[in-house]
Amino acid sequence: MKFKLYKNSEIFVICPANIDTGGPMCLHQLAYKLKKKFKKKVHMYYFPTNLKNPIHKSYRSLKIPFKKKILDSKKNILIIPEYYPAVEISKKYKNIQKGLWWLSVDFYLYHRFIYKNHSILRSLIKIPHKIFKIINELLFFQFKNLSLFKYLKLIYLNIPFFNVFKISNININLAHSYYQYITLKSKNINSTFLSDSINSEYIKAGKKLSLKNKKNIICFNPRKSSAFFDRFVKLNPDIIFIPVIGYNLKQLIKVLSKSKIYMDFGFHPGQDRLPREAALLKNCIITNREGSAAFYKDVPIAKEFKFLEKRENHVKIREKIDQIFESFPKELEKFKNYRKFLLSQEKKYDKQISKLF
Repeated sequence: MKFKLYKNSEIFVICPANIDTGGPMCLHQLAYKLKKKFKKKVHMYYFPTNLKNPIHKSYRSLKIPFKKKILDSKKNILIIPEYYPAVEISKKYKNIQKGLWWLSVDFYLYHRFIYKNHSILRSLIKIPHKIFKIINELLFFQFKNLSLFKYLKLIYLNIPFFNVFKISNININLAHSYYQYITLKSKNINSTFLSDSINSEYIKAGKKLSLKNKKNIICFNPRKSSAFFDRFVKLNPDIIFIPVIGYNLKQLIKVLSKSKIYMDFGFHPGQDRLPREAALLKNCIITNREGSAAFYKDVPIAKEFKFLEKRENHVKIREKIDQIFESFPKELEKFKNYRKFLLSQEKKYDKQISKLF
């Protein structure tokens, strides 16, 4: 699958305005690659369109031009993130070639649930989840950790006659990870891969890094955590846990260069950046088995570092942490192939872009 390009083709990338998260980062990275390396005429289209300066400060140095109008021509291409409001915006355009980039099926279901349903219906749908969550916490996660994202997937993915992912007038569905590819495939939607690559600053810092500076510290992302992980932190007050939130690039490199472990017990909506960045900065990675972390093709680390969020695994996770702290160089060696995999991602990403455009 590929787009049809002409001499005067323009590529428009829809992006929420003035936001710096994983999704907008991927969208800006793609636009920059298309402009700088592949010499395409590319524009960002930010929404809402009424902001004077819609470009977040993190992306201003990229100098990607933006337009407030999308030229609806069959010669042009529109890249749409799966973010539900962006999908709704794209429906206005009937002629342009459309690529729907599934950066996260989880967030699509969540935002669709929020924007599509009335508040009363949302509350009614959430009630069984709330009841189960309370019972599960009282039983100390005997039935594993059921997040709202997982709960919505159970609803949407198990209705045989209702395909929530089938969006009309899309020329190409783009899967950011194998997890998204498989999820779409389960609903009879074919997709082609378009991933991303890690900022070269992490690669440079990782090559210079000395293991002598490493300390018995665990980093984690509180934005993508779980009740199971929060309980684990409370049960282990002697361990230093550092939430990586609100850091700029230099600060993030500094803290991840000191830690020995990066733990991610979130819902893994795609190939998350922080675990990959931490791995390049010589952290051992410990995850659950949710979302993309369930697939070796997305997170190619040994099973001994991936845990089900079940009560009995609290002890096993603690044992693995102690093992890493005590024998760090030996344990870190087990991530050698994962780092090689991450270093090869940019070449794969360039090939994907070249094939598509």
